[in-house]
Amino acid sequence: MVSCTGERTIAQMEAMGFILQASYRVQGNGPVVHLYGCLENGETFLVRDRRPRPHFYVPAAAAELARQAGAVAVQASDRQTFRGEAVSRVEVAVPQDAPGVRDRLHAQGVVTYEADVRFAVRYLIDRDIRGGCLIRGPARPGRASTGSAQAGSGFDWVFDEPELSSAEVSVTPRVLAFDIETDPSATRLLAISLYCAPGGGAGVAGTAPLEPVDEVLIVDPAAREMPDGAFGFPDEHSLLEAFCQRVTAIDPDVFTGWNVIDFDFSVLARVAARVRHPLQLGREPGALRIRPARGYFGSGNASIPGRLVLDGIDLTRGAFLRFAEFSLDAVAREVLGEGKALEGDVRDRAAEIIERYEQDLPGFANYARTDARLALQIVERLDLVNLAFTRSALTGMTPDRVAASIASFDFLYLAALNKRRIVAPTVHSDDSRVFAAQAGGHVFEPVIGVHDLVWVFDFKSLYPSIMRTFNIDPLGFVAAADVTPADIRCVNDVGFRREPAILPGMLDTLFPRREAAKRNDDGVASQAIKILMNSFYGVLGTPACRFHNPEIANAITGQGRHFLQWSRDWFERRGYVVLYGDTDSVFVSSAMADSAAAQALGPELALELTAELSEYVSGRWQVHSRLELEFEKLYQKLFLPSVRHGAGGARKRYAGVRVGDAAQKVEFVGMEVVRRDWTDLAKDVQRELYARLFAGEPVDRYLAEVVARVRAGALDAQLVYRKGLRKSLESYTANTPPHVAAARKLSQPAPRVIAYVMTTAGPEPLAEIVHEPDREHYVEKQVKPVAEPVLATLGLDFARVVGDDRQLGLF
Repeated sequence: MVSCTGERTIAQMEAMGFILQASYRVQGNGPVVHLYGCLENGETFLVRDRRPRPHFYVPAAAAELARQAGAVAVQASDRQTFRGEAVSRVEVAVPQDAPGVRDRLHAQGVVTYEADVRFAVRYLIDRDIRGGCLIRGPARPGRASTGSAQAGSGFDWVFDEPELSSAEVSVTPRVLAFDIETDPSATRLLAISLYCAPGGGAGVAGTAPLEPVDEVLIVDPAAREMPDGAFGFPDEHSLLEAFCQRVTAIDPDVFTGWNVIDFDFSVLARVAARVRHPLQLGREPGALRIRPARGYFGSGNASIPGRLVLDGIDLTRGAFLRFAEFSLDAVAREVLGEGKALEGDVRDRAAEIIERYEQDLPGFANYARTDARLALQIVERLDLVNLAFTRSALTGMTPDRVAASIASFDFLYLAALNKRRIVAPTVHSDDSRVFAAQAGGHVFEPVIGVHDLVWVFDFKSLYPSIMRTFNIDPLGFVAAADVTPADIRCVNDVGFRREPAILPGMLDTLFPRREAAKRNDDGVASQAIKILMNSFYGVLGTPACRFHNPEIANAITGQGRHFLQWSRDWFERRGYVVLYGDTDSVFVSSAMADSAAAQALGPELALELTAELSEYVSGRWQVHSRLELEFEKLYQKLFLPSVRHGAGGARKRYAGVRVGDAAQKVEFVGMEVVRRDWTDLAKDVQRELYARLFAGEPVDRYLAEVVARVRAGALDAQLVYRKGLRKSLESYTANTPPHVAAARKLSQPAPRVIAYVMTTAGPEPLAEIVHEPDREHYVEKQVKPVAEPVLATLGLDFARVVGDDRQLGLF
């Protein structure tokens, strides 16, 4: 909705927009909130607001100490703490002053409240704005003159001091993928490729779609003839200038790529500094800012004024999608059925790129353009940008921060507290209380062996349902010693008050929204809500969260264990054998011969248990039960293995074939086939062995043939290990795992995931193998471990089946 009066100079305007970024700038003597975003009609906007003052809270009795610590103003407040204590509002001149004042107060033993909340985020929390907003106020056109460096000139509309309120807004952002090519040391820039699909990012309301882009900008001092879609430039400086001009012309809302923050943007920033280029990529003046990854296996953050940076790898991981490895080539092959544009056995990819750059310019250009295209097509195929924006609308986090589960919970809970005029403790302040260690979910001892017609029942969203049922909430928490008969006492003896609570209220809203999304086949909304709901328990059990309290987390898991055991007892009272149970799932032997009858009975049992459980909960706790047991599936065959080198059953590990699966595909949980650090050899052998076991087919001849082929070198391509580095190579001092030893043999900088092969000379990186594979190692360490559980079930011995002459003492 856009309405305005007057010419395109200053207009009173009402518009619906979505916030891409929230930050601030210090102008004059005070901070100015800057909100960058796009309107429903595809136009862009900048909101500037200098009215808010950076502030936090202290106990009212500490007001004078706050003045002495450097506050510019201390005022009485109508807010209070969780305990009902009065607080004073402490204001500072600029946001950068808050940490110093806060720390000086902490040094004097003064507790602070919300002193760590970022200034621009506080602006959104106070208005409960989650992505979408209604903007009312004076506006002027931002694109007043082409090429203007005036602040805001890169936006269609600039609002100064408007009124903002929360609104549901849907936008289709313009997304541009790019990729860079460098020399092997990543110091010299060779090319930048850009790609956006035809019509990609088209605005609604009739705006022109984003023009298709598929091109590569190449540094070429020799001024060679460029192939189609390629443009040459004499040096890195002119290449960067052309890149900035193309970005301005394309005007994307979102940059994406593969590892684009930790590699592409980081390299561009270094090159730009070396060649003295300003690298202005935003919609208003401002440098590219990169926050380095925290921890070796973390990911960084890139900030460009007015444009989002959504890294393809981070989007994929943040959506909880699992791949054997997260390289662009591997993910593209699995998602798109297409990999990087290099042919042959390219183990030294860096050398091959240089060779193409110097000798085969069309091949190099095609390779570079393919990388940018694949990155965007993966993101589009998996609908990851839409998911990020949907999660932003749920949590209030900008789309590049939706994977921050603690910050997301913080935003939602602080916004709810704000409406109740209650302040929360500063993270790590004395009021962020830490209690006993946290307990996990319950697991039953598995009944080892192969079982026929096994029901699997699951509690639907167990932990969120427990929170709703028992009013579990940080604000309503009551310590065990203070619980009264009026409170809800959980099995770990802590309690929760019965009045309407914040966290259960959030879940009461989210549950029906997810059900509606599933009914409407809106997989993105359903997934976004599921991710958010499932994060609540983990956040409450994390010390980095301001609302961290292990007793709350233990109340949730304690209730979960109680109901898992109650369910087992319920089935056993009816004469069924419970074969296994884990957190929210119960595996029950049907003891039936007819699969159709078992399939029909499963849902009936789930309904019966749910009804009786509801009566039990109501009778014991006087609350309405939100717990629901669902019949998930019926296994025709289920195998529960023993622990390796032990007599007990292995937990969280099983394999089975479902009733009704015509392909008889084996499902694996927790076993080697679903783990990245096992070889393809082990995975293939495990799949085949269990398929044969469940089909009643012999396994001995197959296993003997596989081992013979391994020893003959016929399966060398399947001997690759892949293991991630969790820290830098020099940090491994106490011991040297095989993947670290292999990484240290690389002539190029080590990637995060090391592909290596065990050879007769020890582990060697796949890209630089020198010696023959140690094939007997793979027989003993890969084939044997996955084969022994099946062989033990069949009463067979591995050495005799495969003809291991050494173990039989024939040599």
